[in-house]
Amino acid sequence: MSQHRIEVVQEFGKPVEAIFDYLADHNNLSKVFGIPVKRIKDGEDDVNGVGSVRALGFAPLATEETVVAVEPNEVIEYTITKNGGPLQNHYGRMRFSKTARGSRLEWVITFDSLPLLGTAVGKVLETGIRRGLKKLA
Repeated sequence: MSQHRIEVVQEFGKPVEAIFDYLADHNNLSKVFGIPVKRIKDGEDDVNGVGSVRALGFAPLATEETVVAVEPNEVIEYTITKNGGPLQNHYGRMRFSKTARGSRLEWVITFDSLPLLGTAVGKVLETGIRRGLKKLA
């Protein structure tokens, strides 16, 4: 196993609050990932907050991600908790910040996988996220 890292940075002409609210809502992530994404469990204090779970893809093979930390309008952190397939120790962090013209998102994902497989999965994931975020810019 080797560790892989993807980093996507996207600037938006919209305020941080608008981008954060949109990306925090699991049900909006289908537009970013290009696959079905649905919240399947509400969070502890907020439906999309800590403890909330989303399913990505098609049942019964859908991957489940659980939100592990949220700082409103600043950070969302999550990890794969079911059906990660060849990905292990998957961790994602979305950091939001204000800019003079709107907002900026830094999205970092790390995971462990077999070297060649991890590189391929990382490229597909990075390309998909970049394309999806440009739709929101």
